[in-house]
Amino acid sequence: MTLPLTPVWFVALPLLLAFLAPLWARLRLSMPLLLGAQVLLLALAASLFPAVRQAPLVETIVIAPPLGIHLHLDAVALLLVTLFHVAAALVALFVWLDDGAERLRGPRPFVLLLLLVTGCDGMVLTGDLFNLYVFLEIAGVSAYALSALHRDRPGLEAGLKYVIIGSVAAVFFLFAVVLIYLQTGQLNIAAVARDFAAIPAPMQVLIGLLLLVGLGIKAELFPFNFWVPDIYQGSDPAVASLFSGVLVKAFLFVLFHLAFLLLADPRVAQIWLMGLGAATLLVAETVALRQQDLRRMLAYSSLGQIGLIAIALGFASEATTPGALFHMINHTLAKLLLFLVAGLLIRRAASARLEAMTGLGRQMPLAAGLFVLASLSVLGLPPLAGFASKLWILKGFAEAQVFWPIALILLGALLEAGYYFRWVKALYTGPAPTASGPTPAPVVYLPLLVVAALLLLLGAAPFLLESDMVGAAQALLDRAATLDSVLGVQP
Repeated sequence: MTLPLTPVWFVALPLLLAFLAPLWARLRLSMPLLLGAQVLLLALAASLFPAVRQAPLVETIVIAPPLGIHLHLDAVALLLVTLFHVAAALVALFVWLDDGAERLRGPRPFVLLLLLVTGCDGMVLTGDLFNLYVFLEIAGVSAYALSALHRDRPGLEAGLKYVIIGSVAAVFFLFAVVLIYLQTGQLNIAAVARDFAAIPAPMQVLIGLLLLVGLGIKAELFPFNFWVPDIYQGSDPAVASLFSGVLVKAFLFVLFHLAFLLLADPRVAQIWLMGLGAATLLVAETVALRQQDLRRMLAYSSLGQIGLIAIALGFASEATTPGALFHMINHTLAKLLLFLVAGLLIRRAASARLEAMTGLGRQMPLAAGLFVLASLSVLGLPPLAGFASKLWILKGFAEAQVFWPIALILLGALLEAGYYFRWVKALYTGPAPTASGPTPAPVVYLPLLVVAALLLLLGAAPFLLESDMVGAAQALLDRAATLDSVLGVQP
């Protein structure tokens, strides 16, 4: 008897492992299972690519009609699920190998890390608004607890702020879901999309604003992202890497997926989404110039890249959307490398301040070299992956004869160069640091070198993913195909 290859496993397996966490802790199997689960689900995702390239996989589990769980695995959902498990596997391996990550190896972090990735998987897979809210809360609650895992003052402050802001965002989203259900009598996202145009225009505007505020907070778009740097600063760098690389990508997908699906003409939301993305990029990159704390600098850098992705996705064109999805992948890899290396540098210097990093590159040449490589990828310099995805986005706007995003993206790159090179200069110049923390074991660099190799590979050979990016973009933008695959009808 063989188990069926179904998207249900992306939710069921991590939940089962999390439920049995006390057993794994007693048997000292938490870390092998945390890593093994991500690798297994990554293999499952890879095995589903041939089938999904032909047609989306639709899975419905009926509890008691009309209640049920609906999962919709198309090209873009599979791409993101694969990305999530690549990132989670690399972070799990890093935590396992890093002697300084004891706090992330216990049963509580095991459960929270599993639930965080499960919630993100569920958000991109679910085809039901109520289940979307459930997965949003699973990911959110896990993130709140993970941000406060250190239980020191910055960590507890980060956790408290995250709980308050995240709860406000969830209330806005829940109000929107309630109004949609009252107006349409539906919770299935495809069915709601079919009937959304029949809702009175003022109610459509109200629902749209509620969704924009709720998901805008979660997706870290300006002006809803004022809280983000404090969360990243108070969290463990390995946890922050998952927030930047996985969690925010899931929320971005939900925001744009609902916008493209509910609105028959996505140009209605184009001005808002591109405007928010532009403001996010410009404000974040400008503020990052003044940061003296490495974690806050990386937080603002992440916000700037989120703004870039939002501009390209908000344009709702097959010319820019593949590049935006490719940049999601590249940004995730670069930020994994930056945050994980930052954790090693901060531990060695016993501080995250710029002045404490002076000369540290001479003590930790490999860590400093990896930091430089990831920084250059974020800047978009060849032959790294960030160059390929930024070039794809810029070419898409040029082909569409829309030039203001090109100017803004290039300005953002100049601002990025200003603050990243300042940190690189500090690593390689000045007197050797006086504080000297523990030196990481050489084996901890293994997952970091894997990430660096991926950045080089995708930069040198972006054509390896080109067809998958184009297919994922079509799945995200093709409203008619989604409704037909779920409902069997054209809109």
